[in-house]
Amino acid sequence: MYYTGRVIQRECLGRLAKWREKQPVKVVSGIRGCGKTTLLAMYIDWLKRTGVDDAQIVFVDMEEPESEELLNYRELYAYVKKRLCAGKFTYVFIDEAQRCEKYEKAIGGLFSKNQVDLYLTVSNTAALEVAASSLSPQVEIRMLPLSFAEYLVFSKAKVPGSAEELKTFSCSAEKDKLFQKTISHKDHLQKAFPTRPDRRLPRQKAQMEKYMQQEAFNNYLSFGGFPFTAALGGDAGLIRYCVDGIYSSALLKDVAGQAGINDVPLLEHVAKLMSQSTGRALSSKKLSAAIGAEGRRISANTVETYMRALSSAFVFHHVGRFDINTRKHLKTLGKYYITDTGIRNLLLESGSSDLDGQLENIVYLELLRRGFKVCIGKHGSEEVNFAVSWPSSAKGGESKNGAEENEGWAYFQVAASVREKSVLSGKLSPLRRIQDNYPKFILSLDETPFRTTHNGIIQRNLIDWLLDSKR
Repeated sequence: MYYTGRVIQRECLGRLAKWREKQPVKVVSGIRGCGKTTLLAMYIDWLKRTGVDDAQIVFVDMEEPESEELLNYRELYAYVKKRLCAGKFTYVFIDEAQRCEKYEKAIGGLFSKNQVDLYLTVSNTAALEVAASSLSPQVEIRMLPLSFAEYLVFSKAKVPGSAEELKTFSCSAEKDKLFQKTISHKDHLQKAFPTRPDRRLPRQKAQMEKYMQQEAFNNYLSFGGFPFTAALGGDAGLIRYCVDGIYSSALLKDVAGQAGINDVPLLEHVAKLMSQSTGRALSSKKLSAAIGAEGRRISANTVETYMRALSSAFVFHHVGRFDINTRKHLKTLGKYYITDTGIRNLLLESGSSDLDGQLENIVYLELLRRGFKVCIGKHGSEEVNFAVSWPSSAKGGESKNGAEENEGWAYFQVAASVREKSVLSGKLSPLRRIQDNYPKFILSLDETPFRTTHNGIIQRNLIDWLLDSKR
């Protein structure tokens, strides 16, 4: 399950606390800048408030210059071992662990020690997958940038410091520190600038609130949901600068560096083409042909390597297709969604008129946050944007004949607007053909005064749905 900003305190911290002083290595994963370091800082603060001494906490940030000598796993192991507390638990935190080559050997050695509680953050699943075979048991918590509901909360706080000061924050660790600084100043800001009594009529208040939500959503769509960007207000230049810093760092360190890719310009071009294809079926063969049409020959296998590397670093998410009739997963014509719309708009520079694709991307990420397993639905020759489920704990999610069985399903269609009859008809058609009683939704930016239904198919305003805490 994925977690973010406001949910960190309730879910992520709760899960870390649940596994406190227990054997599994706790691994927090996600793209750079999404708040992993902040989560560790919050958890360490909680540990101290429960009586843990400073000497019992060992924190290693593999991105810091002073940690350069620890990029060797032997040195990392020796450094931590020297700081273990005899007779009581030592809590070991290693931030961006994948920066240390063969880090799993150091972790394996530490795991064998008594009373060592291990926590890692990683920004690349490839290193984690390699380590999984040799590491001790582990539990993974994946994180995403802020949801829109969280974005609204964080955007109300202003980051202390000048624009020039903010521009000095180039690495993810520094940006997480800035994010933490923002949170710590939030209460102070609210006291320093108290809100004036609002004498508007209830209807005027509701209209103004709706207008502000729509403006915030436009910013969210344009700038994305990295925590620090939400606190920067509408400074488009500064936000672009920060998002570019995250993306460049992820591309060089977590994609090219981990996968051994030397042709970074080609890697960037592949990422750009993937961004342009949001909401459309995509394969390495299609991308290879598109690049070939531009005058450069590249094999589909090479493109596949680049696409996998981008997905491993959480820049993109691959979503497979699912046959709703047979309840079986299909191997072809999957889609890719980017982990943050701010990165997408950065890559496409001039922006894109494909609003449907961008909204589809936002809905996909929100469904992940709400704990669903997400697929592209196929019903005959028609497509349902998303067929989502949560696995059955009783049956493991799969029946004897290979078809998937779950505790429940839901189906989602997404569009900027369904006011035109032809668009509405196209979205309703596959949903009406599904012969089960699970919930079916159409999400759009259209205003509906009440919850609208089409013979049981629920039509909702997309922004209202994003702000609804219900699953």
